[in-house]
Amino acid sequence: MRRIIRPFVVLLSAALLMVSCLESDDYSDYVFYSDTAITSFSLGTLKQTVWTKASDGVTDSSYVADLDASGYDFYIDQLKKEIYNPDSLPKGTDAAHVLCNISSKNGGIVLLVHKNIEGEDSLAYYSSSDSIDFTEPREFRVLANDGMALRSYTVRVNVHKEHPDSINWHDMGVCQAFTSMTGGMKAAVLPSRLLVFGSDMTGTSVYSTSTSGSLAWERLETNISLDGNACSNVVVKGDYVYTIDGGTVVRSADGKTWTAVGGTGIRQLLAAGKHNIYAIDADGDMAASADDGATWAKDGVIGDMSMIPTDNVNYGSFALSTNDDAERVIITGNRDMDNSAFAEDSVAMVWSKIEEYSDGSRKHSWMPYNENNGFRLPRMASLGVTVYGDILLALGGRGLGTSTAEAFAHFYVSKDNGLTWHADDSYYLPENFTNGDGDVFTMTADSDNYLWIICGGTGQVWRGRLNRLGWENEQTSFEE
Repeated sequence: MRRIIRPFVVLLSAALLMVSCLESDDYSDYVFYSDTAITSFSLGTLKQTVWTKASDGVTDSSYVADLDASGYDFYIDQLKKEIYNPDSLPKGTDAAHVLCNISSKNGGIVLLVHKNIEGEDSLAYYSSSDSIDFTEPREFRVLANDGMALRSYTVRVNVHKEHPDSINWHDMGVCQAFTSMTGGMKAAVLPSRLLVFGSDMTGTSVYSTSTSGSLAWERLETNISLDGNACSNVVVKGDYVYTIDGGTVVRSADGKTWTAVGGTGIRQLLAAGKHNIYAIDADGDMAASADDGATWAKDGVIGDMSMIPTDNVNYGSFALSTNDDAERVIITGNRDMDNSAFAEDSVAMVWSKIEEYSDGSRKHSWMPYNENNGFRLPRMASLGVTVYGDILLALGGRGLGTSTAEAFAHFYVSKDNGLTWHADDSYYLPENFTNGDGDVFTMTADSDNYLWIICGGTGQVWRGRLNRLGWENEQTSFEE
């Protein structure tokens, strides 16, 4: 009986309050409504425990700071009667002491439901100055101002349980076969499959595994014997992986069965974008194919072709925010290590091109990034570069030429399409990562935003993901 009486004491009080208004001399000035709803929900300033490195750079320390949470939007699902923030508050936010602001339709009375130790409900008037514990979902009820309708909502204040910019690395074991790939490695991602190409200088082997579930490497019995240069010509476009074998461009949907697509006279594959594949032709010029490698045409270049990378070539592309039907394609890598003219190089080569695909759009040319800005990508052995989220991520072995870069010391990050590169400690290698004394390795990212590092020196395989790139986007709009 108490479970029923207590809530209605509050409701009766609210009704009596409105009746007293009716009995006033100005009752004719009031309009009372039977419909009701919560129309807005927001937070104020909260407390957050922030973890950081102490001054010694090793030990952890923490401090409590104010967090202005007013910018975190809360969505109100009127059908399910749920209120929540799809963008969770940062890890460490104190959800046990929250001040919130609630508005209701037609000035309806907002009530907060409390549970006592016996599990019975009691109601209290909501106040924006009262701290509320949101460590668990809370129930709010809003009473129409004529006292005739009541509507209940479940409110969740979501707080991240992990730091958005931390990487969770997983040791995927050791594949001893990778330690024999002394001539280089290249990883490629196809739908649900990860391929690793490895060269022993005379031929190229292909290994395959699923990008999800348990890791089981399979050496593929290819229908053609890929030569030793195939490993350095791997590009992916759509659902196919492409390479060059014996001077002919070939492609495969599984890394096992390869078919020739034409393209004789192509010296080296460099990159693939949304529609085109890019290469260096027999004349040493840039070329592009819009028909999956069957035919090739000269591509425009502004700059010195001797600066085009030919070793450890990587590529990536970003859609342009200003044009849905355009992209920027970026090529990175080193110049020919066997050419004595490039022995003094200390930085890698970075080129880019904008491609527009709409009718009547402008044709653009390849251009090198040769600005002496002091933050260029170091020249490193087995340089690996991949698109990761909205950045370019680079890792490499020992410095080549006059580069003083240390092998696998840290990741280099570019947030401006490859123009500048910075050693960024927020991206870090696994704690037990080692490639021994070797430089050979490969790196890529799959469609689920997992970063893969495959070591040729030790055979180690690592998979990790930046936490925020694994978070799901909740529904933020609703229709009746």
